[in-house]
Amino acid sequence: MIEKIREKVFAWILKRQATRKVAMPHWRDVRTVAVLYPENNIPHIIKQIEKDNKEVILFTMPDKKEICWWTDRPKAEVRDLITARPFEVLIDLTQEPSRTMQYMAMYIHADFKIGRHTREGIYDMTIDTPAQTSPDYLFEQIMRYIEMFGMK
Repeated sequence: MIEKIREKVFAWILKRQATRKVAMPHWRDVRTVAVLYPENNIPHIIKQIEKDNKEVILFTMPDKKEICWWTDRPKAEVRDLITARPFEVLIDLTQEPSRTMQYMAMYIHADFKIGRHTREGIYDMTIDTPAQTSPDYLFEQIMRYIEMFGMK
């Protein structure tokens, strides 16, 4: 029962998000990138993005005490932190669907959002990969599509 309520609350909040202007920037012009991943164990991917002269901020899963238990939504302090500054690109490397991480992807202000296909309405470009793939594989696929669409 609580799971259905959580899903309905999420869908309601997602539907009421302000419409944003989607801009697919060319990778060489991107200066700021937000990366979303549940843990802090992908420094090699961060370094790879930084090698392209990008400023990268990694957002990880908040502590349990920073998440509202009945909605899985990050509490106001976390939302304030992730909405504090805009980014040009959001790269979500989350493998397993997590409503908390989906909330974070929704709240991060980015001109263009890329992530694994989990639900409609959050990302501007989705990559359809199995959930058990590594973040390296997902990142590789994202960069391949950035190149394919002329962003790189």
